[in-house]
Amino acid sequence: MAWSNQQIFEAVATLPDEVFILRASDGEWPVGKIMNHFIGSAEWYRFLLAGVTWQEVPKITNSKILMQLKPYMFELDQLLIDEAAKPDSEVSFIGEDKETHRTTRSMVLAQSVSHAAEHKGQLATILRVHGYELNLDRFDLWNFESLT
Repeated sequence: MAWSNQQIFEAVATLPDEVFILRASDGEWPVGKIMNHFIGSAEWYRFLLAGVTWQEVPKITNSKILMQLKPYMFELDQLLIDEAAKPDSEVSFIGEDKETHRTTRSMVLAQSVSHAAEHKGQLATILRVHGYELNLDRFDLWNFESLT
C-alpha cells in the first residue's frame, strides 16, 4: 500500500491543477478532498494503533501542495508498516457516535489497505469521467515486484 500510495500521489501530481476540483457527480468528493482523505485516514489509523493525534494539513488544491505532503504520507504509511510487525491485540476507541468500539490491530491494518484501494478506484473513475487516465494496474503488486 505504501508504494502504491506514493505512486498515486506522483501520478495525480502530473495532471493539470484543475483536476483537484473534479468530481464524479454533484455531491461527491473532488479529487483534492480524496487526496486529503488518504492522509486523514492514515492519521486516524495511526491514532488507533499508536495514540498519535492528527495534525492540521493544508487542503490539497494543486500539485505543489500534493507533492509537499507526499513525504508525510510516506511517514504515515511507514508507521502502519511498523505497526503490522507487532502482535495482534485489541484496540478500543470512541467513535463519532460517542460509543466505545473494540476491534483488533489486524482489523485496523486490513481496513487501512482496503480503504485506500476503495479511494484509488474512486480517483480513477473521477479522472476517467473527465478524460484523464489513472491506470490502477500500474500500482499493483505485479508492477511493484517487477521494479524490485
